[in-house]
Amino acid sequence: MIKKDIFDHDVKAQFKASAKDRLYRFMMADDQIKGAVVHSTRMVNEMRANHDLGPLETLILGQAYIASSLICSGLKGKDRISMNVRCSGPVQGLDVEANVFGEVRGYLKANPIEIEDPDQIKRLSTLYGAGFLSVTKYLEDANLPYSGQIALAHGSIAEDLAEYFLKSEQIPTGFKLSIFFDEEEKVAGAGGIFLQALPGVDPEKVARAEQLIQEIDSLGESFAGGESPEAVINQAFSELTPRFLDSSRVEFFCRCARERMEGYLKGLSPEDRSDIRENGPFPLEITCHHCNSSYRFTKAELESLL
Repeated sequence: MIKKDIFDHDVKAQFKASAKDRLYRFMMADDQIKGAVVHSTRMVNEMRANHDLGPLETLILGQAYIASSLICSGLKGKDRISMNVRCSGPVQGLDVEANVFGEVRGYLKANPIEIEDPDQIKRLSTLYGAGFLSVTKYLEDANLPYSGQIALAHGSIAEDLAEYFLKSEQIPTGFKLSIFFDEEEKVAGAGGIFLQALPGVDPEKVARAEQLIQEIDSLGESFAGGESPEAVINQAFSELTPRFLDSSRVEFFCRCARERMEGYLKGLSPEDRSDIRENGPFPLEITCHHCNSSYRFTKAELESLL
């Protein structure tokens, strides 16, 4: 992966931002509800830089990144998930992947998102239109991936994911996804909260947890102001006595590499390899759509490789 430097070679700032970006797992309501909270400001900013996104595109794809990292909070081993949205609105759709190691990558189907009259866009939901949301889990101990799909009902990644878990897995689940922009439209804070009921949970505690998560105004703004994820959870859900378990990293990261692209080129048919050697284009540029990293190959490199 070729990641753009958003820190202008300031190593200290880079490590400081990296240390803040973490996912924290917790239990509450007498261990009847499990949850996770993620601080992901650096992840969203690096995603924005690599994909060259405007504020609207950053908001929509960033929410999907945050949600995917939260879904992975309950996975183990080498498990991973993919989340896919296909829709008729200007967003057109998105694809995001995340794994248990906290690595998240993905892209928008439309960049930029073309809107004829921005003044008529009153709600983000109108940008999605009709469509489908699907979630696929690739579990290490399963022979086949598990995939579920629902029709978009809300035009909100948080609400539609909650609908997905309730319909597809029959599990009451809640999400809070937040990206806060400063006056210059820069991402100053980003993060999310994930709550999921466990078997035998008291319905009243589920209802109260749902109410409390909706009362959190702007998680991203809290993070921008320096508040920690633990402090946010302890304050918002104090009556349900949260108990933190552990934490792990989250990062905008893709496992694409120049060597992998060379492998794709070598795997082409003899006719295609011959056509590239003779006709180029020179240099040949291959872009990974998951992270927008571009790998260039000169004519001499292609002749040697192919």
